[in-house]
Amino acid sequence: MASKLSSTLLAELQVQIGPSLEILVEKDSARFQEYAKRWSDIDRQIPGAIVLPVSEEQIQKTVEWAVKSSVPFVTRSGGHSEWSTIGDHGIVINLSKYSGIEIDAQAKKAVLKGSILSKEVAVALANAGFFTALGNGNTVGAIPYFLGGGASITTSITGYGSDQIIAARMIDARGKLVEVTEETEPDLLYAIRGAGQFFGLITQLTIKATPLTELGNDQGVIWAGAFVFPLDRAREVALVMEKLMDDASYATAARNPAIVIAARYIGNPDDAERAYKPLYDLKPLVARGGAVPIQNTSDGREAIGAKGDFKRFGVVGLRRFDVDGFVKTIDVWKELVAECPDAINTAFNFQWDSRPPKAPGFESAMSLHDIRYWQNNLIWHTDPANRQKVDDFNDQSIAIMRGPDRSEYADFQNGTRTGPIELRYRGVGKLEKLKMLKKTWDPTGVFTKQLLE
Repeated sequence: MASKLSSTLLAELQVQIGPSLEILVEKDSARFQEYAKRWSDIDRQIPGAIVLPVSEEQIQKTVEWAVKSSVPFVTRSGGHSEWSTIGDHGIVINLSKYSGIEIDAQAKKAVLKGSILSKEVAVALANAGFFTALGNGNTVGAIPYFLGGGASITTSITGYGSDQIIAARMIDARGKLVEVTEETEPDLLYAIRGAGQFFGLITQLTIKATPLTELGNDQGVIWAGAFVFPLDRAREVALVMEKLMDDASYATAARNPAIVIAARYIGNPDDAERAYKPLYDLKPLVARGGAVPIQNTSDGREAIGAKGDFKRFGVVGLRRFDVDGFVKTIDVWKELVAECPDAINTAFNFQWDSRPPKAPGFESAMSLHDIRYWQNNLIWHTDPANRQKVDDFNDQSIAIMRGPDRSEYADFQNGTRTGPIELRYRGVGKLEKLKMLKKTWDPTGVFTKQLLE
C-alpha cells in the first residue's frame, strides 16, 4: 500500500513556487471538499493534496517537483474524467485557476489554455464567427475532450475533436515543456491526436476554427428537436429509424435514450421537418424542434452535468442499427430499473450520423472514422450497493447491440481504460506505434501505465 503524502514534501513545493500557489490539505474544509468533487463518484478517492497553479510555469514546476519527489499525480480540468482521482499518497493538479482562449480569426485557429470548458470555447468561437467539434457537455474540460478523441454533433463537417488539433504545449514525464507541432514533434502530435492524456500534461492546445457558414445557413444555427414515443411502440419507431439513419441526403444526427429521439439537423433549419417527416408521420406524443445557435445546443443539461452520484458512459462503435437488438435493449433497461430503482436516470442511447465523419487528411491515434453508429449509454445511479449490477446491465445492453462478430468491435478511445486496448486503437501498426512512443516519452508511466502494460 502506498504511503501517505508527507507534509514535508508539500512544504518543499510551497517554498519552490511561492505563496501564490494554493495547496489544499485540510480535507474537512469546505474549500477542499468543493474542489474534490467530481462528476462521478465511481472509484472516487481523496487525495493527499489539491494543488491549484495559476500559470503554465507553476504547472511545470509542480510536475517537476512531483517527478523528482516520486509523488504520483492526476490532472483535473472540468472534473468529468472517471480517472481524475487519486488517494492520499498523491496529489490532484487542479487547473481551475489557469484557463483561457485566444482566437486568430485570420488563421482560423484558436489556442485553448488549461481548464477552459467546452461551453466557454463554443461561446468565444461563435462570437468571432466560428465553431469547432465539441461534445454535449457544457462543463466538460475542452482540452481533455480534444485529446481523447471527441465525438461531436458536427462530426460530418469537422471530423472528431482530435482531428482539430494543430499544435500543443506539453509538460512531459521529466517535467520539461515541449512544443508539439508538425515540424518539431510530428510523431508526438500523432499520439496526442486521440491518446494525448497518456503522454503528458497538455497546458495549451491549438485547434482549427471552422466558419459558422459551414453549418449550411447564415445564422450559425442547427435545428434541434425531440420526438417522444411510448415504449410499446419501440419496434414501430425503430423500423422507421433504421431507414432514416441511412438516408445521407439529410445531415441528421441523434441520441435515442429509451424511446426519446433527441434529433439534430445541420443545414437550413427550414428543411428539418422534411428530413424527419417519417417521425412526424408516426404522430409522437411530443414533437418539438427549432433553430438553436450552435454554441447553445448543449444548454438545458445542467442535471446531467451536476457533480456526484455514480455516473459513467458506456461507449462503443457499431456497424449498423439492429432493430431486433434495439427492442431487446429496452427490455434490459426495464429489468435494470425494476431491480435497481436508483438507476432510473440511466439511459441506453443509440446515436447516429447519417453522413460519415469528415476525414482529417492525416494519420493519428484516432481510429474511429469508419464508425457512424454508436451505443452511448449513460449509466447513472445513486446506491453504491448496486454498482456492479448496474454495470452488468450496461454490458448486457452493449453485447446485444454489438452482436457476435468480434471483428466489428470498436471502443471509443477515452470511454474505457479496461478491456482489449486494440479495440480502442485500431488499424495496422497504430497500437504498435503508440506503444513505441509511450516508451520514448513516458517509459515509467507517470501519465498512467496505459500503452505500457
